[in-house]
Formats: sequence, structure tokens, C-alpha cells
Amino acid sequence: MDAWGAEQALKSRGFKSISSHKNSHGHVISYWWDGKDNNCVRVDVSNDTVQQITDAKDRDCNHSSGGDVAAAAGVVAGAAILGAILSHKSHHTDGKDYNDQQTQEFERGYKDGLHGGSYHNYNRDEAYSHGYEAGTNEREANLSHHDRRGGYSNYAQYADLKGARAAGGMDELNRRGFVQVDNFTSGNTRYSIRWREASRQCLQVTVADGRLYSLDDIRTHPKCHSGGGYSSSGDPGTWYGRLVGAANDGAEVQLRNNGFSQAGSYNTGSSGHGYYWYNRSTKQCLAVETSHGRVSSSEAVASRKCR
Repeated sequence: MDAWGAEQALKSRGFKSISSHKNSHGHVISYWWDGKDNNCVRVDVSNDTVQQITDAKDRDCNHSSGGDVAAAAGVVAGAAILGAILSHKSHHTDGKDYNDQQTQEFERGYKDGLHGGSYHNYNRDEAYSHGYEAGTNEREANLSHHDRRGGYSNYAQYADLKGARAAGGMDELNRRGFVQVDNFTSGNTRYSIRWREASRQCLQVTVADGRLYSLDDIRTHPKCHSGGGYSSSGDPGTWYGRLVGAANDGAEVQLRNNGFSQAGSYNTGSSGHGYYWYNRSTKQCLAVETSHGRVSSSEAVASRKCR
């Protein structure tokens, strides 16, 4: 089975990754610890395929609980775990009954989405689309704690304000240096774009039911700073039209926050890239074009282009 499937299955059974390294044969050796059962296992992966799962000594997982006797069972115990993992390999497909070919497409899409690869559904298979969406969702969930910055960059906290009453939360954002530069509404939901010059943070604050529903660092926005140097196309009266000028990753956050998933790509005939985004609930399809790391065009198109 593939390494990703083994990793997900181990996590679902309570195992946590402790360490990994590559040996002289090019195999990736990793150790996983199950705190509930005090069990350490060793996973041997080559060419993204699991070669073997065996019990290991507790000290290999940085624990000392007298469990080295279990390691004597070696391949026997590990094989039992591997067998259980194999029998649940497709638990991440949300119950969809895929055949072998569709499962391969799902896995390919999942890996592309999980690792931030471009949407490449060359077989036009729904399983790939489903996998890509699942992988992207997991990537965002895994990085929900991260502000997408590194080093010693100036940074202001804001995540702690999620759920705060709107009036008090907005006042606190002002106190922390976030100035509102744009705002718009969609139905009963209000959006506020806020810019903090000192740390160059650009936030989209979503207000619903009188509270701060979410605060997302979208990195950039046409009104967060000058931007400049790009041509634009899109209706500035719509939320997606306001994506023009935003950095690619910031625009992706806003699209996904509004219920859209990437549904394909197309040739723009220039140095840029074009992507279709689809909202299954509203049946709306958007054509978003990017150039030099920013959105150059964002427009609604016929829904059939997203299928």
C-alpha cells in the first residue's frame, strides 16, 4: 500500500509520528507511538510504498516502559497492524465505493491537494476531483495553527478574537493596529478587510449573527497596499471581483471560505494560468486567472465549464 494510506490509517488508530530518516538504501524509516497501548512500530517505505511494518523497542519512540519484549514479536505483530490497515485503506473516501482505477485517481488527487500541487484531472474523473478536495481540506486543517509566516517577522495576534462580539472584537482589532480598508456584505454576512502596516498583515474578518465568525490572513488585497503592476478584470461590486490583485494563496483562502473548490484549469493564452472554481451548493462557476503570483481576473462563467 502507499505511504499516505498507511500514515492516515496509523493516525486513525491513535499512533503519532515520532521520527523518520532515510537509510543508505534510500528507504524512509519512521517510528510511530501509540500512547494508549504503549506500542512502538517501525514503518519501512520505499518509492512511496510500505515495505514492512514491525514492532519496535519503546526507546525507538523515545519512551521507556518495559515494552521491549513486544519487539521480540517483530514482523508478526507488525503484520497484524498492516493487515488491519490494509482492510481500512479507503476510509478517507467518505464511504464512496470506488473501484481500483477510481481509487487510484482519488489517491492521485488527494496527494496533489494535500501537497499543494496544481489541479490536474487529465482523466476528467470525479474521483480525482473528490480526492483533490479532500487533500486540500486536510492541508488547510493541518496548517490551521500556522500564520504562513516564518523567521522573526513582526506579527500581531488575532485568532483569539474568533467568536467575540462584533463591536468589541472590531474595537480590539483597531487597538492592535488593524485598520479597516474595505467592507462588503453577502446576504446576512458582513466582511471587513483590515490592514496592519507594521506587520503587513491583511485580514478578512467575517461577521455573522453579531459575532466574529472567522478571521483569516489573506496576505494581500488591492486595498491593503498599492499592489500595482497588474492588469485587472472583474466586477468590483462582487466579492469575487474584489479578488483581483490579491495574492494567489490569499485568493484561494477566500474562495474556499465561500464554498468553492477547484474544478479544473485552462490555457489563458498568455504567461498566466486559468482555473475554474465551483460551488456545488449554489451551482456557481468562477473563472479565476493569475499572473505573477496575483489574481488578474475573476469572473462568473457558465456552470458547465466547471463540470
